[in-house]
Amino acid sequence: MSHFLQTPAWGEFQKALGRTVVEDSGEGWRYLAILEKGRINSRLYTPYGPVVNSLDYLPAALSSLVSAAKKLGAVFVRVEPLVITPGDTELSSVVNAFESAGLRRTNYVQPEQTWRVDLTQSEEQVLSGLSKTGRNLYRNYSKKGLSIRSSDSPEDVEDFLQLVKGVAEQADIRQHPDSYFRRQVEILLPRGNARLYFVDFEGSPIAASLVYDDDNRRYYAHAGASYEHRRLHPGNVLVTQMMLDARESGKAEFDFYGVSPADQPDHAWAGFSKFKRSFGGYDYHFTGTWELPVKVGGYTLYRLLRRIMD
Repeated sequence: MSHFLQTPAWGEFQKALGRTVVEDSGEGWRYLAILEKGRINSRLYTPYGPVVNSLDYLPAALSSLVSAAKKLGAVFVRVEPLVITPGDTELSSVVNAFESAGLRRTNYVQPEQTWRVDLTQSEEQVLSGLSKTGRNLYRNYSKKGLSIRSSDSPEDVEDFLQLVKGVAEQADIRQHPDSYFRRQVEILLPRGNARLYFVDFEGSPIAASLVYDDDNRRYYAHAGASYEHRRLHPGNVLVTQMMLDARESGKAEFDFYGVSPADQPDHAWAGFSKFKRSFGGYDYHFTGTWELPVKVGGYTLYRLLRRIMD
């Protein structure tokens, strides 16, 4: 199974943003790539891709990407290979295979580690994976005056935006512009590839989330909540309902979309990673972000300038 960022739905969203999207496939491999234009040069980026059945198919996928990059004038290719059937392959062997193919490790773009919950279990088994506090919060949320609703109407994004902005201001983080989210729901909600969720209290939304859906998995993509109502723990209730709804619709997994290593308590993501792990589940590791030069001179200059700017 591939990642949502490798689906046609994500490609349509990228096109709606005015970006050039390239898709190709062959025996044992496929990818969706996006032409990104930076301050220094342009690159062809395939998030959580190319998707290959095994490492044997990686060279063919990279060859296609390099060919596409040359046609578009990109200086390099950026990849995050997803190996469908790694078998017993050790990470060191994967790294050796990548390096042998000419790939160079770089700082991650998409998270290198995520947290997933198995939704093929019974509902009671899914709930048993929650912390005791989480189970109690979900089973008693209506007694606190909370209600949960979901929506496939793009117009409802405005309530979501207000809550996301509040979190960004409280945590002093930079969020996507409103136009990015508005365009996203316009494209993804009508297709059934995304859904908005809300927790309401006294007639107003106090927590919201935007989830992505593909055939096999639901992704906890974006969320926001009212700081004023944090003691009601609406986020716990919301995530639990989103998992159970995904299970009911036949999804096999719920993906929390990025966590920090459990043994790094000082990591910037440690707080919300602890929250995500409180729902039960397991760690899933990706292969990281790698780059392959297409124009060697331009890529060398790019790496040099990045070191100076960083």
